[in-house]
Amino acid sequence: MKVQRGNVNKYEENKHLVLGIARHGDKIAVEYISHSRSGQRHTLLAHKDRIVWHTCPACEKRQPCWHLGMAAVLWGWPVPTDVTCHPEQKIPERPYVTWQDVTMNYLGRPGDFQLIPINGAVVSEAPETPPTVEEPEIDLPNEDAWLKEYKLPARLLEKVLRFREAQKARLMPDQKQRVPTPRYLPADGELVRAVAALLYGESGEAWEAPLLIGPKGSGKSTLAETLAAILHLPVVKIFGGIDVNAEWLLGGKTLEPVEGVDPVAEAKLKVAARQAGIDMSDVLPKLKGATLKVAFEPGLLLSAVQAGEMVVVDEVNMLVPEVTSLLHGLLDWQKVLSVPGVGAVKAHPSFRLVGCMNYGYAGTKELNEAFQDRFRSVQVPHLPEELLKDLLVRETGCDADVAEKLAALFHKLAGRVENGDLPERVLSIRALMRAIREVQDGCGTLKEAAMSVLTEGLGDQYARDQVKDIVDAYVA
Repeated sequence: MKVQRGNVNKYEENKHLVLGIARHGDKIAVEYISHSRSGQRHTLLAHKDRIVWHTCPACEKRQPCWHLGMAAVLWGWPVPTDVTCHPEQKIPERPYVTWQDVTMNYLGRPGDFQLIPINGAVVSEAPETPPTVEEPEIDLPNEDAWLKEYKLPARLLEKVLRFREAQKARLMPDQKQRVPTPRYLPADGELVRAVAALLYGESGEAWEAPLLIGPKGSGKSTLAETLAAILHLPVVKIFGGIDVNAEWLLGGKTLEPVEGVDPVAEAKLKVAARQAGIDMSDVLPKLKGATLKVAFEPGLLLSAVQAGEMVVVDEVNMLVPEVTSLLHGLLDWQKVLSVPGVGAVKAHPSFRLVGCMNYGYAGTKELNEAFQDRFRSVQVPHLPEELLKDLLVRETGCDADVAEKLAALFHKLAGRVENGDLPERVLSIRALMRAIREVQDGCGTLKEAAMSVLTEGLGDQYARDQVKDIVDAYVA
């Protein structure tokens, strides 16, 4: 049975129905209720090898459900993924199996168990929720006031401000020009989680690279640039593919002119020229320019590592093995890049790396487990309709009703993509902005522009017809 992105999204919507999550070895057990009104408790058992014991109306019809999406999230399986689903298995009781309550790790609260024995005891009531502690207000300089909109926790914001001040003091003017503008609108807590990973440790020295995982059109690249803006770091972008190799990233040997000529050799030449009656005034400058030496020219990655900039690696799961192995040293605690002919290069303390990936693209592959474990994986969802509407208004200056129609259209298309009815390429916020700008320039109606930008790149006539029908229904 194949678990799709839509099943994971449904789990996020129904997360409040999960009562408790427990673990024993290679198995996770979940206790949940079918819906808020019934209060009837059920269990799901999931093995890390993508075997699930579960029963629900959808599974009985051999259809995936949000419960399987939950199992995929808890074990970190890539989505879409194939899962073997068996009828619900009774949770073993003590003394055969003792389960550990790990609900706090996933949901931030203790579990409420009746069907799953936790350490041999049945927990019938969930502990009281701890009181909320208000965080102190931090005064921000005027130039940093925009950080307030991202609602970073106070301790994390303090670390961000210290890091930003250090970058403002050290960056050269040309580097400051490459610091991006913040444009990302957070849908949940994904931005806070990514910023926290980039500043692990008392002064950010134990940082880890966020791996932004999400469907097309979710804004992963925009989030990566916003992370650079928050840390005030210039960005270097690397795109995954077979053309990206270690030599291009690290650099190699080249020839460069020698500044000046050896003084002794120059004096001897002048003496010999005078004796031979030769005028060296025109020859000597040419000789100086023609003298070359072998030098090492650093590549894109090595330059960023040494200069303390942020590298954004787009489509990490399209990188060739020689490049992923190259990044291993930068992603562990040593933060070292091995360069043939140069040796081990220690990364500048301000250097940071962010990865982006989307499952299901042609040419992508599942990441090596050891490689992905070096990242802090962060799921990036599609923007909710209201936030997408705000984004379109902000970026294009269009009327609110135009943005509202296009935001609803985008989410309708996203639902069809999640069901496998349409290709992911129809999910393009850039295409929606193109449609708005063409209308603003008098190039037809909104419906005509939306149909054009969303369908003319599709090779399949059926998909074009389906998109046109949806546009016709959602855009007046």
